[in-house]
Amino acid sequence: MTFRYTDTSGHHLELQPDTDLNGQQTVTLWARGTYARVPVRIPLDHLEELVTGLRDTGRQAAGGAP
Repeated sequence: MTFRYTDTSGHHLELQPDTDLNGQQTVTLWARGTYARVPVRIPLDHLEELVTGLRDTGRQAAGGAP
């Protein structure tokens, strides 16, 4: 399964199951703009850390904090 998100400027995030260079299971997040496509491989045991960071950053943005 692949998850895709597109912002209002047309930039994409794509998440898909993958493995890293050592064969460990990951979720790979691809950030794609006009000129580049960059992979970020997230080990499965770090997914909650990523989600928590996204939520915290969203709360800061909603509250107007820098």
